[in-house]
Amino acid sequence: MGKRRRKNRTHLKGAQASEAEVSAPKSFVIKSGHVTKSVEALVRDVRQVMEPNTATRLRERPGARLRDYLTIAPTLGVTHLMGFTLTDAANLHLRVARLPQGPTLTFRVLRYSLMKDITNARGTLRNIAKSPGGEYRNPPLLVLNGFQQPTDGTALPQLRLVSTMFQGLFPPIQVEKSALPTFRRVLLVSYNHSTGLVSIRHFIISVRPQGVSRRVRKLLNPSKAPDLTRADDIADYLLRRRGSSPGSEGYDSMSESEASEAESDSNAVELPEDYVGRGNRKGERKAVRLLETGPRLELQLVKIVEGLVGSKRGEGQTVFHHFEARSKGQNAAQQRAHDERRRLREARRAEQAANVARKKAEKAKAKGEDEEEEEEESDVDVDGLSDMDPEEALERRRAAAEDDDDEEEDDEDGFDYEDHGADADDDDGWDADALAGDVSDEEEEESSDEDEVRPPPPKRRVKPKH
Repeated sequence: MGKRRRKNRTHLKGAQASEAEVSAPKSFVIKSGHVTKSVEALVRDVRQVMEPNTATRLRERPGARLRDYLTIAPTLGVTHLMGFTLTDAANLHLRVARLPQGPTLTFRVLRYSLMKDITNARGTLRNIAKSPGGEYRNPPLLVLNGFQQPTDGTALPQLRLVSTMFQGLFPPIQVEKSALPTFRRVLLVSYNHSTGLVSIRHFIISVRPQGVSRRVRKLLNPSKAPDLTRADDIADYLLRRRGSSPGSEGYDSMSESEASEAESDSNAVELPEDYVGRGNRKGERKAVRLLETGPRLELQLVKIVEGLVGSKRGEGQTVFHHFEARSKGQNAAQQRAHDERRRLREARRAEQAANVARKKAEKAKAKGEDEEEEEEESDVDVDGLSDMDPEEALERRRAAAEDDDDEEEDDEDGFDYEDHGADADDDDGWDADALAGDVSDEEEEESSDEDEVRPPPPKRRVKPKH
């Protein structure tokens, strides 16, 4: 007997998403229009920063418009949209929009560095390292710096809106429910009051042994053995001053090497829980460092609008503009113009909806009249039909057919052929002396008449069997 088949295609597989994951903000990072290859690489790097709550493998069609993404975003639960656009003057702009109603922040990207650029520069910058992997399963920790209002000078109300927009890109931190190993990355967004620029940098959290030099850590690393070909002994490798030739007297003390690594007690912490990495156990003192992986962005805020750029409702009123300053009268005039355009737009939509409804009603009415005419043509006239039982009508038709057959038989019995209709008196003219081969003139004439005119035999009908 064969093994019983088990139905498992409808079974729940894997862990179910929690409420925090379902309600977490999700984002689209796209490019709009024709951009360069470096901008495409920047889009991929920003998607990696926004993981895991973003569409990493999103593919944009060449002819896709911003309205297409605004249409599909509510279906997928997308709450934010980040779009990179390259203008005709080769200026790169970044738009950050809150879906579905706005607002929209427009930044000009002054300078940027890709992940590969920062990774390739780690040979010259010691505080930069490549991402070891596994850090992108959880969202990064967002750190905002410099977004407070200045103590002297004019107030900057746009800073609060910018900080709120960046905070909404990532889920809130739940310290009581979150485990320590889930904090693996840091996203630093800082504002410089002197230049008015927003800087974005991305880091990986690294936990290392405290009070141990870099060369000792290499010895403790089992995956890769250090190069000892230029050292006479292990002390020469550990204590030789960086840049000095082998065999020279240039040695560092242990305190100098520790200070050079900047791993003193100032940046050492006691781990409250087990952390990712070898030897990172609860209660041990470890040195915590931030290793930059990129990308780097330097942005300038251009304008803030209430609505969504590219939507049917329009951008709405401009809340802030970096290059244009408007008075209260100009803002009121602009608001009246927006209200008038909105009123005309709603009137056109109402008129179009009324026209569509009227055309549908006319079409349905015409279709109903055609169906009624077809029904009248297809109706059967039952006025001439009787109420007789079909079986009784069939019996009557059979009886009438039998009567017709009897009349035909009577007609056949009354039909006389010429040879049958001759009387016995005709034998008087028989010539007994005539030979068998001789034929008289009268008989010859009669035979010729029979050959010329001879009626066909009547057809007999077969009586139906009851």
